[in-house]
Amino acid sequence: MTHPTARTTGRRLTAGARRLALIGLVMGLIVGTAQPALAAPKAGPGQWFIEDYGIDELWKTSTGEGVYVAVIDSGVNKDHADLKGVVTKAKDFSGLGKDGTTPIGGKETIHHGTAVAGVIAGQGEGPGPVGVAPDAKILSASMWLGPDRPKESGSTREQAAEAVRWAVDNDAKVINMSLGWDDPAWPESWDKAFAYAYEKDVLVVACVGNASQGATQAWSPSTVPGVIGVGGLGKNGRVLDASTAPGTAVDLMGPAADIPIPYYSGGYAEGQGCSFAAPVVSGVAALIRAENPDLSADEVAAKLLTTAKPVKGYKGQSTADKPDPIVGWGRLDPVAAMKADVPNSVPSAADALSSWVTMHRRADKDPTETETAAPTEEGGQKAVAPTDVVSSQSTPTLGYWTLGVGGAVALSLIVLSLVVHLRRRR
Repeated sequence: MTHPTARTTGRRLTAGARRLALIGLVMGLIVGTAQPALAAPKAGPGQWFIEDYGIDELWKTSTGEGVYVAVIDSGVNKDHADLKGVVTKAKDFSGLGKDGTTPIGGKETIHHGTAVAGVIAGQGEGPGPVGVAPDAKILSASMWLGPDRPKESGSTREQAAEAVRWAVDNDAKVINMSLGWDDPAWPESWDKAFAYAYEKDVLVVACVGNASQGATQAWSPSTVPGVIGVGGLGKNGRVLDASTAPGTAVDLMGPAADIPIPYYSGGYAEGQGCSFAAPVVSGVAALIRAENPDLSADEVAAKLLTTAKPVKGYKGQSTADKPDPIVGWGRLDPVAAMKADVPNSVPSAADALSSWVTMHRRADKDPTETETAAPTEEGGQKAVAPTDVVSSQSTPTLGYWTLGVGGAVALSLIVLSLVVHLRRRR
């Protein structure tokens, strides 16, 4: 049916024609002002894991809108083209007087926070990556990562504890910690900080460490009860030995090879290691929490863990009450996790941590026992260790293979043949 409209011919419309014209005008306004359905995001160049893990299927119903994800790391450059409008709040905990959006750390670690944030909530600018939860917002907590910590910067373990509390107080629903200390223990201040997060219904995700950096067992904070510890898989779906570490802290395995990331000073690069598997899990958790805000953090964790797939080529199995020390519960399955009902039995992160504290924090422990339970930085664990690729430093540090750094990067850099020739270790 067509709707007649007034013509500038000088001819008067009949009453019926005027009514039809009015109806047509109203219908036109309704159609003209109605918001078109938003198209689902599309993976950026080189983001092989988006389709491989079914994340694009989740985008049909959730993009993470309304969920705040805290990135406790080296600081997120909020002005990067791929992260415009993504960082809503930021704070520095390094003691260096920064603002949380000024990347800090040594030359091998300064770019880490921006990279991790891009995996979670990148905007797909040009050749840049689209985040797993592109409509989620980032809370950036910066701290000193890696060796050569300035004297004016306090204990990095205490920086982490303060950052966790700040994230919780600023409405984080997920906290990502793609960093670690090269021992499984932690100080007592973490007991209260992580308990506070669990009390406020916050899900915490951390990487378990890279064997390429000397990790022979999972590092803290992945070892803290209730934290989802994430190890690394290759593009072939098999365990990527260099990008993971064993231990009872391993819960899930995610993509850890050739992950496109925004580079802190502009342009883009590729990241290797479980530092980038962890934010994939954090992003999926954000998608689930956005799709169903009534789910608790414990319920989201239970959906993620109980729906994990077997890891290709790996024969070990988890039992009902104990995950496999190499692959945990298995490979992340975002689609199954989103669709699954909440399990009948949902473990409590708060109870798990409380039980651990009751068992291990004895009131009568002597100084030697205290040092063993929670080594200080002066006692050997000298700095936070963002986990990515092999380094010659005694304290693990991070590295990238460069695709492009600086201004705009040509899309042709993504073509595999050129990547093979152009990327180099940074």
